[in-house]
Amino acid sequence: MFSLNSIEKVFSEAIVKYLNDDSKVLVAFSGGCDSLALLVLCSKALGADRIFPVYVNHNIRESAELEKEIALNKDNCRKLGLELIVRTLDPGMVRSLSDIRKGGTEDAARALRYEVLEDERRKNGCDLILTAHHKDDQVETVVMHLRSGSPMTSLRGISVYDEKRFLLRPLLGLSRQNLESYLRRLGFSWSQDSTNEDERFRRNEIRSSIVPKAEKAWPGFEKEILNLQHQAKKAFEEAKPVIAKDASINLDELRERDLTGRVLSLYNLWDSVFGNKDLPMTLLDRVLDAVCEGRDCSVGSNLAVFHIYRGRLYLQDPEKDKAYSDFSKELNPCEKQTISLPGNMKLSIGTEDKNPLLLRMDSAKFKGRPIVRFAKEGDFIRLKDGKKMVLRLLQDMKIPPHLRTHVPVIEDEKELCAVFGSVFGGKDRICVKFRTSLAPNDFPLYIVTKG
Repeated sequence: MFSLNSIEKVFSEAIVKYLNDDSKVLVAFSGGCDSLALLVLCSKALGADRIFPVYVNHNIRESAELEKEIALNKDNCRKLGLELIVRTLDPGMVRSLSDIRKGGTEDAARALRYEVLEDERRKNGCDLILTAHHKDDQVETVVMHLRSGSPMTSLRGISVYDEKRFLLRPLLGLSRQNLESYLRRLGFSWSQDSTNEDERFRRNEIRSSIVPKAEKAWPGFEKEILNLQHQAKKAFEEAKPVIAKDASINLDELRERDLTGRVLSLYNLWDSVFGNKDLPMTLLDRVLDAVCEGRDCSVGSNLAVFHIYRGRLYLQDPEKDKAYSDFSKELNPCEKQTISLPGNMKLSIGTEDKNPLLLRMDSAKFKGRPIVRFAKEGDFIRLKDGKKMVLRLLQDMKIPPHLRTHVPVIEDEKELCAVFGSVFGGKDRICVKFRTSLAPNDFPLYIVTKG
């Protein structure tokens, strides 16, 4: 059992290397034992003027319970010389996000909570967000990942410091029992969230049922789980992942890594595109198999698509591609204009550029009003040497698979008129009906630029 002073010493040692003398911190404060202990320890280590406690009301519990909880939380903050910041979500926000993410209530509530915490961190000029994850949470997290068949990277458990999200979890060296004992000796009372007893939530079931039964059947279970987590963490810290660049990584470099290095590289690539969304284990396994084979191919679903192409592994987010597939803008080819396109591109008509390689088209040859959109499956264009499938044409231009549907095209009521492959290093091509031997400089110039 830790003494009062030793708990405070462990805590101070856990945060000192992440903070400067004038650093301010935001404390995620739910009012439960864990977050109250975190707040008390912070106030002793840093002083009240550097701490901003934030309570997020998700609006998913009875109002009477919430009002009582908030009142106790404000009272505890006053005892520490702090003012509690309360942020209340609109009713239904958690359920709405849960339906969109399809990850359950816990997942949606967590995502919204971190969104609010980051907003308050910036607003109050805080360097870090401190959360009250502790040793028991670490055990529960690893067990939860083992139970769901999550990838081996998840066995690393909860990290102490997350630089990208400005998160610090300084209580991971302390157990829930340590924290409860600490608060009781100081005379504090804390709130109890009724949803923590609901075993319909996976973590609650693991906390109240699975872990106690496992510890009873296998003495030392929690210690062994933490040992497994430590070994996994060490293995991945020693691995040297391939660095993702522009949503892709070098395939030869990836294949030089051992399995741990490959997995970590794929997770880094995934995080560079999707952030906190989980990479499914089944998809990870399929990509690893494709990497071993090394041939050009695509692996994925409507969630995500990995492309191996010309020595690189690319990751594509189909959801973001909707900005391209849904885009369509009518043109007036008889007047000068500039149109903003997705992907930070612009289509200009009637520019004064004298480059003879740029597209010049006779506006009189359009059938009806033309539109600008993006290439898609099934598109073809009539060229001098015959009809060509557009995606195959872009492939011949060596444009990576995930960028081919990001290539702008112009289409009139009869057919595809132009393909702007130059925006990704290919060539611009126009339909055969626009080819002419007459003074091409007399026709409007069409050009797509990036940036």
